[in-house]
Amino acid sequence: MVNHMSEWSSGYNVDIGYTYGYQRELSPTWLDYVATLHSLSAPTGEWRYLELGCGQGLSILLTAALHPTHEFLGIDFNPQHIAHAQSLAAAAGLTNVRFEEADFFDLADNWASEWGKFNYITAHGIYTWISEAGQSALRGTIEKASSPGALIYLSYNTMPGWISTVPVQHLMRLWQKSTNAQSVPAINSGLERIKALRDSGAFMFKALPDITSRINKMEKENSTYLVHEYLHDHWTPLWFDQLANDLQSVKMSYVGTARIGDFYCEDILPPKQKEQLAQTKDSTVREVMLDVLANQSFRKDVFSRGAVPLQAVSRSRELQQTTFNLLKTPDDTEIKFKISIGDVLGKREVYRPLIDALEDGPKSLAQLTSISSPTECTFDGTLQAMTMLLHGGMVGLHYVPPDNNPAKALNKAICKAVSEGSPYRHLVSPQTGSVIPCNEVDMIMLTKVTEDQRLPSPDQLAETLLDCLVTLNKTLMKEGKHLTEDHAMRSQALSLATVFLDESLPKFRLQGVV
Repeated sequence: MVNHMSEWSSGYNVDIGYTYGYQRELSPTWLDYVATLHSLSAPTGEWRYLELGCGQGLSILLTAALHPTHEFLGIDFNPQHIAHAQSLAAAAGLTNVRFEEADFFDLADNWASEWGKFNYITAHGIYTWISEAGQSALRGTIEKASSPGALIYLSYNTMPGWISTVPVQHLMRLWQKSTNAQSVPAINSGLERIKALRDSGAFMFKALPDITSRINKMEKENSTYLVHEYLHDHWTPLWFDQLANDLQSVKMSYVGTARIGDFYCEDILPPKQKEQLAQTKDSTVREVMLDVLANQSFRKDVFSRGAVPLQAVSRSRELQQTTFNLLKTPDDTEIKFKISIGDVLGKREVYRPLIDALEDGPKSLAQLTSISSPTECTFDGTLQAMTMLLHGGMVGLHYVPPDNNPAKALNKAICKAVSEGSPYRHLVSPQTGSVIPCNEVDMIMLTKVTEDQRLPSPDQLAETLLDCLVTLNKTLMKEGKHLTEDHAMRSQALSLATVFLDESLPKFRLQGVV
């Protein structure tokens, strides 16, 4: 029997490495926008950025490539994660980001003075997966590492949305430890055992009916994600007020949610819920009540350690100068936004003129206000519309780095790694200042394009794609189905290569990806 826990993990599951995702809310430009919305000053000048629990390092590498004149540091206690991050940084030749293997318990007591202080500190998906002692060490690390006025991002599981899942997590972790099973098999067998309990008529499922919907969702999730979500000893969702009270001990105060569409949640609530919320003036209690109204299960919050308030005139000026670019055009039939309290439909007459204006190129909020529909041509109205479009991923915060070569170098390294089997699915767009999703097939073809001095023909590109997929023991898909026959694979590869050369590649070049 093999013990899949290690003393150094402190109850955190290290059976398999973390996922390779990207969270846009960790971006310094995004955090700046949140701070400005809430009338607080954002870091300026030669700011520095720290990610605690950086995992595989992909997120901070993508961000560092967009900000080549600023310093970045990623810290994680898992040496496998740090080795991976250092390898990718070296492959891309990025010199403004470094990675260190360290534990919060050591850092809280002995923060390395040579690492200095940071203006942005992020910790995604860490806080409610570690012990209370670990949480205290994380807070102590942030206190030692943050400059006055720093913005801090924390994402965490919260109540009441996880109430129904507490017994599921507890049982799955208990079963794994009692059988000493590897994590992925433990997830699979755990799901089957939970469903067997449900089918047997266990009263828990009647008392907590939301368990069934959670199980249905889990069956569609990536197994690596499920391992890192559920199989830890100290998985403990918190109420917002519990976290806020803990953070006060290290002089951190709540700024607002990084889910910027929720900035307008109170305005959109049904009348009776507004009345109930209006009875409470305490800001912390109001946040908890909003979580109850939305049955919130996961929060992405921004805190500060002494950020300077922005006066109304300064706030207005900062927001007026904020520039947006179009990332994707929404469906003409409806413009829908998903926020914590549910789906919200946007008025076509409000959003369509703004989207049309951005199709001609990036625009500042001041410029967009002047072209808003006559009924909504106000600063506040345009600000709300653009914030919702930003929340919905239809627009981005426009930022052009002083040098786009680091971004292109990282893109090239990522695409080459994907052609060799790596699971990355994001690239940097220096012309928009955004990180964009990109599928495996396009990355493989981008590798061919960047390595060849002459642009390949569709036939040549299709052949390269097929050769790569054969090496990786993968197939192409069409209409949601894997292709198995050779002629079908070749036909689909040629079709994908043609579309790539005619449509995708010009867009990638326009975005500065290559």
